[in-house]
Amino acid sequence: MIRSIILPAAMVVLAGCSSVIPQPEPASALYRLAPMEAEYQLAASVTVREPEASRLIAGRWMAAEDENGGMRIIRSVQWTDRSTSLMQEALLDLLNGEGANVALPAQAGALTDYEFSWRISDLTLKGSTARCRLEATILKGQERSVLRQSTISTTATARGNSDMARAEALVEAGQACARDAAAFISEVTRAS
Repeated sequence: MIRSIILPAAMVVLAGCSSVIPQPEPASALYRLAPMEAEYQLAASVTVREPEASRLIAGRWMAAEDENGGMRIIRSVQWTDRSTSLMQEALLDLLNGEGANVALPAQAGALTDYEFSWRISDLTLKGSTARCRLEATILKGQERSVLRQSTISTTATARGNSDMARAEALVEAGQACARDAAAFISEVTRAS
């Protein structure tokens, strides 16, 4: 008897609690880096890994650094997917090759002549400046020995003070980083 009274009462109480918790506001705008036109020619096959990044940078939220160096999430704008996945897609779009000279995502599991491994250390805003910085490494195929390394850093300036204008600048900085990474890969595959 008591059990049949307590269970429905508990359900009513729990149902009331769920309506009290505020739901997060959806972002006003979503941003992506791709699709991009193929601009860089390959002279070998390359596996492109999804870049590593801190959780703050690797997610869907865009982040900004304040004047004291503190990081905060910009809730009104976000990426359409994880920023690391978007960077990988943009880089794959930029690379072009013929025959066996192709760029493939690591998820394809194919054996290639080279492997591109990278880490995004910055993809944030500071005031009206968007910043992208990454450390790039090209490994030699199955040997997995380091062939070349490079640090790539780009910036873009927002055309306004709104979160949307700043997000557009972050897209520009990310695309510029992807272009520089594609140029690096293309150069190494042609020189080796």
